[in-house]
Amino acid sequence: MTNEQCRRPDLLRRFVPTPYVFSKRDGTDRICIESNDLEVALGIWRSAIIERQRNQGGAFLCKLIRDKNAPVDVSQILIVSDGALRVLYLGRGTILIHDHKRSEILGFISRNVKVPELVLLLIPALLDLENARDWDRPAGFAAARHAAGIKEQR
Repeated sequence: MTNEQCRRPDLLRRFVPTPYVFSKRDGTDRICIESNDLEVALGIWRSAIIERQRNQGGAFLCKLIRDKNAPVDVSQILIVSDGALRVLYLGRGTILIHDHKRSEILGFISRNVKVPELVLLLIPALLDLENARDWDRPAGFAAARHAAGIKEQR
């Protein structure tokens, strides 16, 4: 093996342990929240998102990593959907992916995304909940942040 072959990127470098796990099993249904950030895990666990998932039945996994090295750009929100997957980008540092078929949310959150913004705005927009449809437009997202009491970040 030459030095050139050793310089390939390590695809597991982004692996981060998620020591904060909250889960509940009801028969065959399981809801599980995992994160490397206790505030994120607790915020999601205590949110209406979990109650909604319990009411729908079935399994649900949410695994989010707080990436302290990600860019803190929140210039725009972009939501892309292909049917099975729905992806939310917030600037260049936050990406959330919802797999409808597997009922999973996976993603990386930049350090400047606050937990109320995550549970009141970003995850509902990702799940395409009521009143989240216009949030992918800058004016709609700004209005939603203001209504939720989240101050503008500069």
